[in-house]
Amino acid sequence: MPTFIYLNMKKNLLIVLSILPAYLFAQSNTKVVNPNVNVHHSSSPVNSATDQTYFPYTAGSVIKPDLYKKHPGYSAVVIGKTFYDLQTNASIGRRVILHDESQVSAVWTTSPIGEANWPTRGIGYNHKKTSWPDPVNNRLESQRTGWPSIGILENAGNKYEFVMGHVSSTGGWILSKNTAIGNPTFGSETTVLQQLNNKVSIWGRAATNNKNIIHVVSNYYASTAEGIPVVKINGVSSPTTYCRSTNSGLTWDKQFIAMPGYDSTRTLAGGGDNYAIDVKDSIVAIVIGGTGEDVVLYKSTNNGNSFNKIVVEEFEFAPFSKKFIPNATPAKTADGSFDVIIGNDNKAHVFFGRMFVSDEDTTDDSYSFYPGTAQLVHWSEGWDSVNICGLAKDYDQNGTLDVTRETTSFLDANGGLPAGVTSATRYGSTALVSFPSSSMDDNGNLYVIYSAPHELAISPFNANYRDIYVSYSKNGGQTWTIGQNITATAFGLITNKENVFASAAKRCDNFLHLIYQEDELPGTNLQNNGNSNTHPNDEQRIMYRAVPVADILSNTVGDPVSVKKVTADPKIFFVSQNQPNPFNSETNAMIYMRDGSDLTLTVSDITGKVVRTEGLGYHGAGNHSITINADGLNSGLYLYTLTNKQYGITKKMQVK
Repeated sequence: MPTFIYLNMKKNLLIVLSILPAYLFAQSNTKVVNPNVNVHHSSSPVNSATDQTYFPYTAGSVIKPDLYKKHPGYSAVVIGKTFYDLQTNASIGRRVILHDESQVSAVWTTSPIGEANWPTRGIGYNHKKTSWPDPVNNRLESQRTGWPSIGILENAGNKYEFVMGHVSSTGGWILSKNTAIGNPTFGSETTVLQQLNNKVSIWGRAATNNKNIIHVVSNYYASTAEGIPVVKINGVSSPTTYCRSTNSGLTWDKQFIAMPGYDSTRTLAGGGDNYAIDVKDSIVAIVIGGTGEDVVLYKSTNNGNSFNKIVVEEFEFAPFSKKFIPNATPAKTADGSFDVIIGNDNKAHVFFGRMFVSDEDTTDDSYSFYPGTAQLVHWSEGWDSVNICGLAKDYDQNGTLDVTRETTSFLDANGGLPAGVTSATRYGSTALVSFPSSSMDDNGNLYVIYSAPHELAISPFNANYRDIYVSYSKNGGQTWTIGQNITATAFGLITNKENVFASAAKRCDNFLHLIYQEDELPGTNLQNNGNSNTHPNDEQRIMYRAVPVADILSNTVGDPVSVKKVTADPKIFFVSQNQPNPFNSETNAMIYMRDGSDLTLTVSDITGKVVRTEGLGYHGAGNHSITINADGLNSGLYLYTLTNKQYGITKKMQVK
């Protein structure tokens, strides 16, 4: 398990970090330091934006919270549910498609139950013709997969869809197809691109030009404990490679090809999800990079027969190993979360989260990095620098970004909490402003959505909730209007929900179409629960929203005029989903109580008939584990409710 320890984030951010997770990134270990990074926020509009290390918020047309009198409160639709809650390690990928006649298809990683290792994990799929069907939690495939891609193929003029999910145990992908756009039955299922000699290539991103060519970019996984060897190509460990099929996935004429110039002279190792891909007609655009690496665009104009290498941003210390970089002047780099979109003029636009790194002790392989610099950047083909296009907002206008230590903390090597925090909710090695996903309308207006913490919304375990924001540019990214909050509730209310892993359809009609994961708590069970049990394996919701582009462009999607600072949910406790579920003897549910009180457990059958009432006695403020036994209960679904004299919360459970 990784170790990340963070100190404080006010006007100056103090961060302590160590040991990146091997299953996310094949990087050197980070080490403990206490650098200061100035996070001054300027709300004054300016005409252009440049990437400046110490003034990251000087950006084009920053939106002020007091600009809006009302938030429209765009409704969200639950289209899916999942107990598996890690949708990506870095780049989110294109997981929603806008078809003709406003039809929409979406995919995500799903699991209908919360068992260990999620054996029923796979691709969730839903499609809106005129309205969305019931939420989906079952997978399409017959075996365990994940990390979905979706695209359109064509056969004799008939367009249909394919999905690809990786097989994490052996590498390769399950390629499934339906017979027509929107058909929920993907009857054709084949295994593709598996390799010999225990080479495990996973974390794929697939894209098409809506015809018969499928392009895939992916990364290799390695594990000494699992006996999976490190793959090296051109001296790069666990490299990122490219594959292509010209006949809808029946055969693959290009398999695991390294891009030109991708070698150990600039890159030491690849990283899972540290890349993005887009395809338009015969143009293929692939972005590869990561913390301590160059950000590089590989562009093909002949359907992937050949690629040109274009350096988006050079990391001055590449290859990054034992290079002295002072803590006082850390070097700018990317956080590994990317998106790329080919514009109407066939130029590529690249987006990524900003990170800074330093290394004052070059006697080992560790280094330090700084996620709290909190900015998203954009580059357009032909530029020699980047512009800022996203940031975390200073809601209370006090000149500082008020983010708790819990928001930037990660679990230690033993799965425990760092000293002095009540939870650890950092997403892998991404920055606070991260997970970009871009879109474009017919007029060439650019949109990018991203995730950032909300400084006024705090979880029961003292971490900032994240929201989904949108920025737009009317001039190809030369200037940006930044940071309207899509997931804020209407009329001044702050919603205590975690909104993250957003993916936008790359084409807009009159709406920006997006999906994202909504959680009751910041972070994920997979990365942030550990021994603390502060993020149990609850069921997550996959949400869909359609936001009018006219409202985005008129700046009416922003935040309300006044928001009340909240420090916790006013209800007295939070109740997790019980684990295990289903169970045959006993199960446990975690609760969090702000104030001590007597508790009562009530169990009802699915019709609402009470079958058991049990007084649990007095429980003090804080975390508690409540045991529910199956004595006297037949197999089936039940509701359990935990109450005190003021509040009650109900969850479902299943007895085997």
